[in-house]
Amino acid sequence: MSRILIATSPEKGHLNPMIGVAQWLRRLGHTVGWLCIPEPAPQLAKLGVEVLHLPHPEAPAPAIETGGEALARLVLDEVALGKWIRGLLIDAVPALLAPVRQTVRDFRPDVMALDGMQYTAVLAAQGLGIPWAGVSSALSLLEPPMDYGLKRNVRALAPERQALFARHGFDARFRNCECLSPRLNVIFSTEAFLGPDAGVPPATHLVGPSNPLTERGDEVDFPWERLGAKPVVYVSFGSQISWQPELFRTIAEAAAPLGVTLVLSAGELADTEFSRALPGDVVAVPYVPQRQLLPRASAFVSHGGANSVMEAMTEGVPMLLLPICNDQPIQAHFLTKSGAGLALEPRTLTVETCRAALRQLLEPGTPLRQKLAAISATYQACDGAKEAAERIAGLAA
Repeated sequence: MSRILIATSPEKGHLNPMIGVAQWLRRLGHTVGWLCIPEPAPQLAKLGVEVLHLPHPEAPAPAIETGGEALARLVLDEVALGKWIRGLLIDAVPALLAPVRQTVRDFRPDVMALDGMQYTAVLAAQGLGIPWAGVSSALSLLEPPMDYGLKRNVRALAPERQALFARHGFDARFRNCECLSPRLNVIFSTEAFLGPDAGVPPATHLVGPSNPLTERGDEVDFPWERLGAKPVVYVSFGSQISWQPELFRTIAEAAAPLGVTLVLSAGELADTEFSRALPGDVVAVPYVPQRQLLPRASAFVSHGGANSVMEAMTEGVPMLLLPICNDQPIQAHFLTKSGAGLALEPRTLTVETCRAALRQLLEPGTPLRQKLAAISATYQACDGAKEAAERIAGLAA
């Protein structure tokens, strides 16, 4: 059996898709270590993996905003977001590379499974001659023929990024923010969703959704007794940019006359005067156990995070995406192209346009629901976490 080291950021959107992979690697008998950069996520403690810690660098990496109102506002400014992305991808590398390399050496992995945005881990694996797989937490390995903020920001950073990798002897290839592995890359989707012309890179496999074998460690209590017989419309903008008071208010006003229960994953806005004043039947909580709630949902309004889209597609829940930043427009592109869901521009969203979209999602027997059901069947027929684990372990052969 092999020693396999996973490296991701500690953010849920990057962490959660890899959890099923780690669980399958352990079930297959491999020793699994997990390095979160720059520091471990609390939920790793429940997974049975060896949680690795970086030694303190001599010069700490620049601080990066990771959530709350400040980040939710920052991502609306493309210039500020570009600086944030630069700090995350490039500015943090010099301070982190030596401690990451030492941590990798100490673990002695046969193979590494990396989030391709973790450039320090990529450079460490490449420099130490360790075979590595790129495991994408989004659809950003695909580059649909459209212009969006992430593409513009990454294009501006491309020369400096290429020079960074060249200084370490790696003539790297990228798609958006992610470095492509020359050996193996994994996308958690199916051709039925993306279409045959999605532009899948070389050495890249569509494996279907990544679902955990058991609990993934971020489950929380939820007031299930507040869900009655009415259809449930679930609203979430992820864990990092959940501070969305204007959008929550617009969606609540749109949903109020539709006879639904609105569940908001509202972060720090939950249990405040703001959430209590929203119209209609509203259940606002800081964080939702999403995998458990989606089977109860009749519609899902989301920012379009890839993990949320993957989980809703697996459950066959109709989606309205309101993409705000980064890779979210890519997920929205493929959803609307497939005909299995809707997307609207959040900055111009009105009560009327939102209500019309919700009515369309809630209506039974529509072509949208038929296409969604067909794609959902392809997701349910795959075990993307298992296939990814088998392919990753195969690199040690």
